[in-house]
Amino acid sequence: MANAKPNPRRLQEDANEPLTMLYYGDGGTGKTSHLCALANIGPVLIVNAEKGVKRRALQRIGIAVDNIEVFPIGDEEITYESLEQEWLRVREALHKDPTAYVGFLWDSMTQIYNILLEHAKVAGEQWEARTGKKRDPRNDYGDANDQLRKLTRKAMDLQCHFGASALERRDQDDDGVVTYRPSIPPGLMKDTYGWFDLVAHTTLEAVGEHEFYGGLFKPLGKYRGKDREGIMPKKMITPSFDRVIAYAEEALTSETDPVIIGARKVVAEHKEAQAAK
Repeated sequence: MANAKPNPRRLQEDANEPLTMLYYGDGGTGKTSHLCALANIGPVLIVNAEKGVKRRALQRIGIAVDNIEVFPIGDEEITYESLEQEWLRVREALHKDPTAYVGFLWDSMTQIYNILLEHAKVAGEQWEARTGKKRDPRNDYGDANDQLRKLTRKAMDLQCHFGASALERRDQDDDGVVTYRPSIPPGLMKDTYGWFDLVAHTTLEAVGEHEFYGGLFKPLGKYRGKDREGIMPKKMITPSFDRVIAYAEEALTSETDPVIIGARKVVAEHKEAQAAK
C-alpha cells in the first residue's frame, strides 16, 4: 500500500485558504480602514457603496492605496447585475493569475442591501404600472434578500479573501434584553453568521490621551462576535484585515503582537497614573 495514491477528498492543509471577514459597528469605528488594510498584502477590489473609501485618508494611515481598485466609478451604478459582473471579472482574473487579487471587499453590506431593495421596489412599481395589478410589497424584501444571498455566496467562492462591513443594529427581545448585531435583514442574520469565518464588533476607545480601535471576536454581553479559526484574541487592538490574516497564519499571536503589547503598556501606565492621583 506504500504506492497508494493520496485521497483528494481528504481534508487538506488550509494555511493559505481564503478567509471571509465581517466587521460591524457604529460609524467611525474603523470598519472601512480595517477592510482596506488588506491592500497591504496585495491588490484588492472594493465595492465602495458607502463612498467612504478615500485615497488621502487611507494613505495617511499607511495603507498601500495603489493596490486598491474601486467600484463604482464615474457613471457606473450598483445593481445586482453590475455586482455580479464585477464578481465575474475578479473570478476570471484569478483564473488567469491566482495573484491578481488578494481580496474582494464590500463597504458596506448594509448599503448594498439598501440599494438592492430600492431597485426591487422600483421594479415592483414598474410591474404594477405595466400590468395594472397590485403586488405584495413584502416581495420586494424577499427579492433583495435573495439577491444579497446569491451575491454573498458567489463572493465566498472566489479564490481570494472576502471581506465586508456592516453598520450595527440594536435588537431588544420580549424580556427587554438588548443585543447589537450587524445591520442586515433578519431573514439573513443566521445565514450571515454561518457565511463568515470571522465576525468582529468594532469600537473606538480612549485611554487617557490615546485612542485604540478594537475588534471583539467572541460573544460578550450584548455584542456578538465569531472566530471559526479559534486563534483570534477575544478582543484585538487594530483588527485590520492584514493583521487578522497574520493571526490566522500564526505569524502573530496575542503574546507576540507588538500592537497589543504596546496597548497593554499604555493601559498599565494609565492605571498607575490614575491610582497616583
